[in-house]
Amino acid sequence: MTITGRPVAGEGDGRSRRAVVLIHGIGEQRPTGTLRGFVDGLDLGPAWSKPDRVSDNLELRRMSVYRHGAPATDLYELYWAHHAAPSSPRQVLGWLARLLTRRSAWSGGPASPALNVLTVLGAAALVIAVVLALTTARREGVAAWLTAPPFWAALTVAAVQFLAQPVLTRRLADAERYLTPDPGNIAARTAIRTEGLTLLRRLHEVGIYDRVVVVGHSLGSVIGYDVLRLFWDEARWPTFERAGPQPEAERFVLEHGDPLSLRRGQVEIYQRVQHRLWQEQRSRGVPWLVTDFVTLGSPLAHGRLLLETPSATLTRRQDDLELPTCPPMPSLDPDEGDDREATFYPTVLRKGGQERVALVGNHGALFGPTRWTNLYVPACAAVWGDPVGGPLREVFGTGIRDVAVHHSGRHRRWWHRLLPLRSHLRYWAPLDRPPRVRERTVEAVPALREAIGLGQVDGPPPA
Repeated sequence: MTITGRPVAGEGDGRSRRAVVLIHGIGEQRPTGTLRGFVDGLDLGPAWSKPDRVSDNLELRRMSVYRHGAPATDLYELYWAHHAAPSSPRQVLGWLARLLTRRSAWSGGPASPALNVLTVLGAAALVIAVVLALTTARREGVAAWLTAPPFWAALTVAAVQFLAQPVLTRRLADAERYLTPDPGNIAARTAIRTEGLTLLRRLHEVGIYDRVVVVGHSLGSVIGYDVLRLFWDEARWPTFERAGPQPEAERFVLEHGDPLSLRRGQVEIYQRVQHRLWQEQRSRGVPWLVTDFVTLGSPLAHGRLLLETPSATLTRRQDDLELPTCPPMPSLDPDEGDDREATFYPTVLRKGGQERVALVGNHGALFGPTRWTNLYVPACAAVWGDPVGGPLREVFGTGIRDVAVHHSGRHRRWWHRLLPLRSHLRYWAPLDRPPRVRERTVEAVPALREAIGLGQVDGPPPA
């Protein structure tokens, strides 16, 4: 099969193939740069850079990995940085101020303690500044206060403005534009999601892949979540010709109707159930190929803060199936108030005057057949580690496999380990020394390879 008249990867070779889609985070990323670092950091062995004939972006490449005894793997990048126009510092600071004033910033999230401290310190600094201004104006006059501010204060303000402006306008601006559904941001949000939907559609249409894995880092995990929930509504329907018994779906409805019902020790069992459900869905003609969603340092850990709107809380949006949970939320029954209909409901398929009954997942049942694995570096003192990410099971459902990780690789400069948020950028940094065992965490690179399904590489990492 061809896409827009171009041959696709592996067309006609009869080889089993799988696709991995990587979605980068904030910042001025370069096309394919993140993907190359990802492949090199995971030490997947020889990787061939080939034309990306699925995407319309002519700057992109795909990386193909062939390993003995394993299906060929094509890695693609969903590149979206060119859709994110810079914002002004005033827009970004206004967004941060709105976040700090939300009730969810004060409780209910992993960032709440740090946000509380920042808010209190900011309010205290404002009060002190006002008191000093009034005192100075009373003693020396308003003219003296306006025309002769202390030199160190002016220098500090100028330095902070100079250093903070690139961060605000070129990095945090990406998050502000994507996470804020204001009229001025809708075009960029829609362009990013449309490009992601187009990529997923084409990976499904080419007919050469038997499995797709989506990996999102940082803000890329939010984009991946949005693209998957939108595409699920297109690809959740079985075909008339292959409709038949669905015992896995029936069992799933009976045993997994509550997103908060699973204990931590049951998550691996639940993921095996999900894979059996995915296999059954495929056997019944459901075109959905995505077996796994992997998030790295995901700000979805702060979902209550970032995704609530003035008109709807996060819980309300999840109840309405607007934001899928894992396990999925049953549908609200419009005729019975708070009663709920099954996650997979019976529907009648018709063709040529014939009828067949099939079970179809509701539009929020994405994480019925799709497993969700979340890797995060535990934060320390709200600065060290990775305060952007965190565990997700308490926010998006107890079926998520949260994996706390660390990285044993060397820092290029010794002082890099002292930088805040440095760990946020090291989920696939090259492991150039033997892994170290640390309490309550596992090594990041092997854990990421396992989550994606690429297994371990042959031989130990280089010393």
